[in-house]
Amino acid sequence: MKSTLHPQRVDGEPFALRWVAEVDLPVGRVVNAPGTIGPMLEYGVLTKVLVERGGVWTWLDGAQKWTEHGPRIRDALGVSLELDGWEVEEGSAELLRLIATEVLEGELKSYVASHGGHITVEGATATSLRLDFGGACEDCPAAGATLHDRIEAAVRARYPLLESVTRVNDGHGATSGWLGLPVPGRGR
Repeated sequence: MKSTLHPQRVDGEPFALRWVAEVDLPVGRVVNAPGTIGPMLEYGVLTKVLVERGGVWTWLDGAQKWTEHGPRIRDALGVSLELDGWEVEEGSAELLRLIATEVLEGELKSYVASHGGHITVEGATATSLRLDFGGACEDCPAAGATLHDRIEAAVRARYPLLESVTRVNDGHGATSGWLGLPVPGRGR
């Protein structure tokens, strides 16, 4: 059965598309892919491919245009996702940052803004996030719940390698520790 793919633009990345799809692969950077996606990556039509739960992120060479290559890449990706032979370097600070930014600027933006705050990604490693809570979020007594129940849960659903989330500023100028619960099966 061929995967159904839905393209999404990536804010601030004109050569990137996120393809929303059922994906049963490790999360991280694709080193090699089966089908015709592999040669597209090898020969530079695609400069980078990242995989998350629920999607595949692709970047075109800056000289290429999505209007020209998009349908071909969609079809090739749909077929390739059904094949074995994917080589994925697990974990990616870049992917974790992209997902967290998309969650904060997408599904949670209106919620955070409605409370007079803003939250941005300050930094990321392959397993951790640092978030900056600003505006009303900076001193909000519910910031811990927002961090754990909303942000952390939404990001972890797409990036299961997430181990910790910290606030850069807890409202008193100090950095606070991870406010979430331990990840089952992983050490802290």
